[in-house]
Amino acid sequence: MKKRKRNSDPLPVDIIVEILSRSSNKSVATFGLASKYCASIVSRQDFTELFLTRSITRPRGPRLLFSVKNRHGWCFFSSHQPQNPDTKPSLVVKADFLKGFKEFVCPEICGLVSSLLLFTSIRTSKMQVICNPSTGQYRRLRQRKKINFTRPLLGYDPIGKQYKVLNICNPPYGSPYEEEGIRSLPTTTGELSWRKFWFLTHYPISEGICINGVLYYVAIVTGGMNKMIACFNVRHENLEFLKAHAITGNESSSSNKLINYKGKLGVISWYWYGFDGRPRSALKLCLWILKDDKKQEWLQHNYNFPVNVIVEGDISVVGVIAATGEIVFSMDYTFKRFFVFYFNPERNTFKKVGIQGFEESENQARVHTFVDYAEDFNFIR
Repeated sequence: MKKRKRNSDPLPVDIIVEILSRSSNKSVATFGLASKYCASIVSRQDFTELFLTRSITRPRGPRLLFSVKNRHGWCFFSSHQPQNPDTKPSLVVKADFLKGFKEFVCPEICGLVSSLLLFTSIRTSKMQVICNPSTGQYRRLRQRKKINFTRPLLGYDPIGKQYKVLNICNPPYGSPYEEEGIRSLPTTTGELSWRKFWFLTHYPISEGICINGVLYYVAIVTGGMNKMIACFNVRHENLEFLKAHAITGNESSSSNKLINYKGKLGVISWYWYGFDGRPRSALKLCLWILKDDKKQEWLQHNYNFPVNVIVEGDISVVGVIAATGEIVFSMDYTFKRFFVFYFNPERNTFKKVGIQGFEESENQARVHTFVDYAEDFNFIR
């Protein structure tokens, strides 16, 4: 029998990239693990950019990401992000299971930046992990010995296409009002390098949010114990501070969240208040938007919600939908029924959306919710 001649010509890389960019995260992850050659293709910058663009524009669109912390580790789910949910009388969406992690147990999430999550143990500051919840990839970041860090922060330089982890270390007792900032910078070879800088002594007390290459976070500046908003330029690697009227001017019992409000820095504060003998009769929401960062001018909007339109209990503001400007609340813990709430400031409408898919999680597991999550294949080397 005559053997068929085998065609050994490889498929052009540009065709492979085109095919993979239209595939699911699971398929791309499987392909990347097949060989070193396959891994080199999915780690190409042009592929990751194309895949991210199509993940945002494809029918699935931006999604909600749920990070559930239980005694075994972390589980990740994502669900459809309803557009204009206030136009529908009742809505329930299904959350799809993405990945589960038992290999590392970092109790705190320090934020989501461009589809990557940063985890740490704030109590010990000895472990930091970056992971992609869609692909299941993660990497431990090595730590400097004999240095105690505060909360780490993750930023992204959209021009240089580079992630940077900002670590602020505690200054020794009696040191001047400056401290050493140490950052790990992933290089093109996948190696992590450290650089040292000196900044005004301050202590991050919130998650960071990265907007157009600037990493914002709330910090306490020593000397006056005043809360300020730190602004770290990820590309140029300099640090400035904004007066935090949006933080210090509200009720002491309020919770605060830095948000991206239509490309501008925003701060949302919320707290329960009571009347007619009821301790929790309504929820008050204060929205501050940075109008001019040079003049440090803010716009303020106040809203009130009666208890009959919202779940009384542990809820938090988790972000703002970029396409609609809707402010999103989420329950903080799993329960028999889990809800996400959408508030449209322009229409003054409030809608409750049920989320299904957490039934297998144990009771009272902590949930961190993120908006506008785009499934991306950022290959962590």
